Amino acid sequence: MKEVWPAVVEKRRLASNALANIAQMIIGAALVFVLYLHVNSRLGAGALGVWSVVLATASASRLSDLGLSASVTRFVASFLARPEPAEAARVVETVFLTLLAVLAVFLPLLYYPLFWLLPHLFEGLHLEQARSLLPYALVSLWLAMIAAVFQSGLDGCQRMDLRAGMVVSGQGLMVGLAIWLIPEHGLIGLAWAQIGQGMFLLVAGWLLLRRTLQELSWIPRRWSWRRLRQMLAYGVNVQIAGVCMLLFDPLTKALMARFGGAEAAGYFEMANQVVLKVRSLIVAANQAVVPKVAELVEKSPEKVQGFYRQNILVLTFVAIPVFVLLYIWSGGVSWLLLGRLDPQFLLLLHVSIGAWFANLFAGPAYFANLGSGQVGWNTIAHVTMGVVNGVLGWWLGQRFGAEGVAWSYAAALVAGSWLLVFSYQRRAGIGLRHLRLEDSGWLAVTGLTAVAGGQLVWAETDDALVRFSVLIVASLLVVAAAWRHPVRGLLWHRVVPVFREAGP
Repeated sequence: MKEVWPAVVEKRRLASNALANIAQMIIGAALVFVLYLHVNSRLGAGALGVWSVVLATASASRLSDLGLSASVTRFVASFLARPEPAEAARVVETVFLTLLAVLAVFLPLLYYPLFWLLPHLFEGLHLEQARSLLPYALVSLWLAMIAAVFQSGLDGCQRMDLRAGMVVSGQGLMVGLAIWLIPEHGLIGLAWAQIGQGMFLLVAGWLLLRRTLQELSWIPRRWSWRRLRQMLAYGVNVQIAGVCMLLFDPLTKALMARFGGAEAAGYFEMANQVVLKVRSLIVAANQAVVPKVAELVEKSPEKVQGFYRQNILVLTFVAIPVFVLLYIWSGGVSWLLLGRLDPQFLLLLHVSIGAWFANLFAGPAYFANLGSGQVGWNTIAHVTMGVVNGVLGWWLGQRFGAEGVAWSYAAALVAGSWLLVFSYQRRAGIGLRHLRLEDSGWLAVTGLTAVAGGQLVWAETDDALVRFSVLIVASLLVVAAAWRHPVRGLLWHRVVPVFREAGP
């Protein structure tokens, strides 16, 4: 059998984790697409808007997480790198037991404040639906928060392949249950489907993590105040960020419902989720960096900055063609989801595409901060997003309705993201000249040209043949520009040999 060098094993593990995340996101995106088609055809966009807003407002319960779930990945990875697997297991059990107790107290207290908030967002039938869904939303979030501890533990063990397979299976279960239950039970059927998904993730996550980290007890029972104190010190910034994010996604959906109605909230949910699923294909690869950075901090801290520069280089090469293609084919997305070309949906989709494209370039800095434990700037970025979104969203929503809320959402996202990028690069002494952005110049010009052509054909012509021909040509030009990009060859020569050399 061929000898496998440790360095090759490390590269293969990182690549495998990244590919597992990408596979999870591709399959997950397809499943969500099927779910949205089913919900929209059976219940309409308004019902989807009610569910998304209720779930978003109930996400206030995530404040009781105390930032602990986000801490698990880093602490487990750090203890395994030393190596101290028993302490890594103690981290998982401590967080699980802590959240179990805290949520048992916090969730019942949250029900009535949210119950009385809903009349400010909905009225009539939509209000009745929202109130009936609230308890199911709280139970679903409780299961998701507890299950997230075990998923973070798998990430810390650098077994994202196991986590990805489990999450995809859970999503498949949810879609299957939703298709079965919605025709008879309506939105309550969708709620039960999500609860079923949460129960599956909770049980499967524990079993998979225990198989990977064998120092775990059969039943979580070991609790450590010392470990909890360490994680709280790390997680306080994450939790402050969580508070501010309540001024971001949930508040945006609430403002969308208030100023645009349940249907506009449904359109925003669909448009934003389409973009987030596409974005997650790229971010998923970066997410594999968190435990790797934590390991580098312990063993080779001098390599972290080079890791960041490579990350930005690859991200630029991937993000431009992916988001350009999504933009120019956005009309097709509208036809697939709604059965028509809807101007409001298209506007919300285009705004989300631009905002999340800008946000992508904050990913390497965000994950590097998480992996190294320097999360203060992540918190400041989230504070910026939350405040800008809260202030602008109310002001623009009153004047321009749903479109004003969408533009405030985009402005907040861009402001916080680029603050994070500039702050990280300044601390690390990384200038624009170090990032080799000139390599992407031709790709950027081609992408802008394609976006202009796509915007023109969807707005100015109803001829399907003309539209299709222009979009195909524009797509081919973008793909050709990406093919000529120097990073393509670099990736091919680096990634493929890793798997060949590490093979049996």
